Amino acid sequence: MCDETHEVQSSWKTETQGGMAIFLAMAYIMVIEPAVLSGRAVGMNFGVPEDAAFTATCLAASLACVLMGIVGRLPIAAAPYMGENIFFATALVPAAAAAGYAEPWRAALATTFLSALLLLAISVTGMRRLLAQAIPPSLVAAIIGGIGLFLAFLGLKASGVVVASQGTFVSFTSEPLSPDLIVATLGLIATIALHARGFKSAVVVGIALTFALGLLARELMPFFPACIAQSHAVSSSLVMHGLQLPTGVIAIPPSPAPLFLGLDWRAMLDPSLFLGAIVLLFMILFDATGTLLAVTGTIAKDAKTTPVAEGRDELDPRFQRGLLADALGSVAAPLIGTSSVGAFMESAVAAPIGARRGLCAIVAGLCFLLALPFAPLFQSFGSFAPATAPALLFISALLIGAVKRIPWDDATESVPALAVIAGVPLTFSIAHGIAFGFLLWPVMKLAAGRGNEVGWLAWGLGLTAGVSLCVH
Repeated sequence: MCDETHEVQSSWKTETQGGMAIFLAMAYIMVIEPAVLSGRAVGMNFGVPEDAAFTATCLAASLACVLMGIVGRLPIAAAPYMGENIFFATALVPAAAAAGYAEPWRAALATTFLSALLLLAISVTGMRRLLAQAIPPSLVAAIIGGIGLFLAFLGLKASGVVVASQGTFVSFTSEPLSPDLIVATLGLIATIALHARGFKSAVVVGIALTFALGLLARELMPFFPACIAQSHAVSSSLVMHGLQLPTGVIAIPPSPAPLFLGLDWRAMLDPSLFLGAIVLLFMILFDATGTLLAVTGTIAKDAKTTPVAEGRDELDPRFQRGLLADALGSVAAPLIGTSSVGAFMESAVAAPIGARRGLCAIVAGLCFLLALPFAPLFQSFGSFAPATAPALLFISALLIGAVKRIPWDDATESVPALAVIAGVPLTFSIAHGIAFGFLLWPVMKLAAGRGNEVGWLAWGLGLTAGVSLCVH
């Protein structure tokens, strides 16, 4: 186990720089999260006001960062998770709507709160490790990869590349020269170029740059020949009709009142929503645990010390405190009005700077608070779907990389994993994709004469998944 003394070997200046770097690297969540909660990012309308969602996102991220800094004493920032927020939008909200809730997003917040309470309970009692060991690593990787593929689909849809088709369900756009597609492509190229050159805030800068390109295209369009300016590709584009200029740069932050404590408490006792809470629990469990292991390991490696996490049997006390801080932030998030929060991999950008203490995370949290007055600017970015497309595609590429951990030469592992990876985007449901994989894995192990590899908890999850698929 590593010596904790390395966590104080840094200056206030270094910690401040590290916190600001982390904030810039993950600031895109202030644009993406409101779009997801409102449903606009998935082509729906849930009735959640985006201005309130922006404030709730900043407050939830700020509190989660401060908790990570004070309780965990780690230079790791936390905010609403990508993946879990998509699950909130495409699984929890539709499930609540099917159950008859008038405002399903309120029931989805309650389901999120229930899963967070369960996460806190298993974090405090030590069951978190047992559950983490119960799910096959191949399915964990498949869940991450499936969500990544789902985000890629949403990014392609937001950019205008993918459109609906009666004959083939989806197809390539008939307007490849649409200004929406062009500015999104240029924004993606710029995002990747900035990231490849080590620019830590590449994603958020890519969003702003794509928005600026869209605005520039709209302003220059009258100077183009009529055959271009009046073409269907231009007249039907979001550049011309969807892009909204900010009403200002600084303003009084929007009130989070519509979302704050807006849970429909009845949903916590609704058996029809329990499966969603359990699936979300495992998503948070593996996302947070994996991220904390990865980032704390990066911190230790950069500090030239023994790795923070030697394995599941012996963990650094800071890692254990980080799990608790993560769980506390997850409990607070739905009360504030957002989907689940957790540690961000972008926190690794602070290690090369030299940040070692929780002060780094606290600085990142304060940055989220300082961003509140700039709501008009961030909300304007979010109003233009092609502006967020590069961020979705970039993040999806990072998530899809998890599939390399799947043993593709073992059909009892690869086929259930593929069921998850393909099932999540093709059914437009993270819950159904995961359930399919959870059902297939123990059954295939048993059929292959390897039933001894399946624990009782995995069988229980498989049975639950099978029942849920039949019910839905």
